[in-house]
Amino acid sequence: MTKAKQHIIDDAFRLLAKNTELSLREYTIFTQCQADIEQSLRQHINRFSTTLYGAFLRKSIVSPLSDNVVDMLIVFSEQDISNVPPSRVLEKLYETMVQHYPGTEEIKNQSAVILPIKDLHYKIRPAYALSSNTYMVPDKNFDEWSKYDINAYSEIFSKENVAHKNKLLEVIRLVKTWNRFSGNFFNGYFLELLITQVLSSYEITSYPETLLYIFKAILPKAAVQQHDPANVEFMIDGLNNMENLITAMRLIKQSYTLTDEAIAFEQKGEIDKALNNWNKLFPQVFPTQVDMAVGRTRNSGMKGADALRALLDQKKA
Repeated sequence: MTKAKQHIIDDAFRLLAKNTELSLREYTIFTQCQADIEQSLRQHINRFSTTLYGAFLRKSIVSPLSDNVVDMLIVFSEQDISNVPPSRVLEKLYETMVQHYPGTEEIKNQSAVILPIKDLHYKIRPAYALSSNTYMVPDKNFDEWSKYDINAYSEIFSKENVAHKNKLLEVIRLVKTWNRFSGNFFNGYFLELLITQVLSSYEITSYPETLLYIFKAILPKAAVQQHDPANVEFMIDGLNNMENLITAMRLIKQSYTLTDEAIAFEQKGEIDKALNNWNKLFPQVFPTQVDMAVGRTRNSGMKGADALRALLDQKKA
């Protein structure tokens, strides 16, 4: 194996992790959509505010933006809605928003309204504030208001991410990218909770080994509900659709096998075979050797003929 090929897999994963990170332009789109929703709602309601939370604040939403779910609260004054059944508030919210966003859906088992805008899906809940991070939101099981701390999991995640030297965030985005390009079977928030849990006593030393550990660890847990740290009485389903249970379990097993084989191929110096497996695991998005070469020339500041020469040398290696 040539020296140029020794670090190909590591370089590819570093680039993939970087590519899943949102750009400043993408973050701007979130706030633009938030402002658009507010403007539409103000045509009908005067007293309210909005707040984005969840994966948006943890920066665990993955690039590209398409099909990402964005959590948002529409916060009313306590005196306006605290004595009104949440079901009635949700119904009114749905009737209002569907006038401006025709694809809007009311998801009753999640006590939320899903609003499509610019390839994103805003998951909106009505709420009223108790404190800066604690709100009363619709209970998923009863037609009443329940306490919800939007910062509860973020605090857990932040501590774990620091303990993992900021690598936990990158791993979560990698797994969410895998989920997206594998059929989006799993709930993104559920995956975050589960990954944080299974890696709590694991040292992240390499992306491939960590993915192997995750696929093995989550197999018996992927179909089991997780308690929501924001309110432990709220349960988070692992699958977006329980009818896909068998397919989802098969996917995890196949992904474990592909990862195990890819690691073995790399250890034997069979880099092309390893890359082929990683491409199956991350179809359409796993970096090619040319992608990595371009990235290295950019990072080194090479331009013009020097950059072209480096790319040609990479192809010969």
